[in-house]
Amino acid sequence: MLPLEHLQTSMARSVLAIEPLVSAKMLTAGKADPLARLRIYQNNTRSSLTAVLMAVFPVTVRLVDERFFRFVASEFIRRHPPVESRLAHYGAGFPRFLKTIDTLSDMPIVAETARLEWAIAEALDVASLPPRTLAEFDNTDLGPSLDILLQPSLRLIVSHWSILSVWTAHQQGAAVDHHSPWTRRSERVALWRAGDSVRLVLLDRANFAFRHSLNHGLGLEHATTRALALDPAFNLVSALVRLFGDGLVTNLRIAAHPLSN
Repeated sequence: MLPLEHLQTSMARSVLAIEPLVSAKMLTAGKADPLARLRIYQNNTRSSLTAVLMAVFPVTVRLVDERFFRFVASEFIRRHPPVESRLAHYGAGFPRFLKTIDTLSDMPIVAETARLEWAIAEALDVASLPPRTLAEFDNTDLGPSLDILLQPSLRLIVSHWSILSVWTAHQQGAAVDHHSPWTRRSERVALWRAGDSVRLVLLDRANFAFRHSLNHGLGLEHATTRALALDPAFNLVSALVRLFGDGLVTNLRIAAHPLSN
């Protein structure tokens, strides 16, 4: 008899169809056909994982139609099975996988929309911190040596396609025609968790760069310099007011600078 750990690993790999079905000699199931029972587990597992992907990528499902999505999901599950028990983390590689599907080569917006939907799933999986208000920092010098800490759920996405427009059309119940020749149009999207839902907004290049720099801990001075380089008319005061108004600021701190020689 195989050691329990080896048996469990072989069973898991067979259920996920990573390797051929285990030998019937490895299984005992009374009078029932052990391989038939294993196929039931296989089908149930694949069905459950497909349901997870459909729940995370509902707009993508509509873009390609459910039948085709199920086929692609089945291939993804076979090639990229879960590596952890928490299914909320399953699907991270699905947008990239869609780019490898030949049938979708002339529909790049499908993979891009899936990328947006995965960012939404990530944001909803992160806890929201209490937002700070601008009034709390009336006596704080909002000078260049300041770090602005943002909500951990904030995600920033740049796409060459109108992904937010497609996603919004779906939320409003509009018909999404997957045969339409989508117009190539860049969109810069910021999204974050707000309670039990998610907020999504379009940003111009300067404001996107500003938030991107802050989100990577580069400090207010760097963020402002980057934004002004893209748009000399960038208004720092307006950007800060909007940042606080969106509930994205969780704290302020004086940036630590290396000692000069």
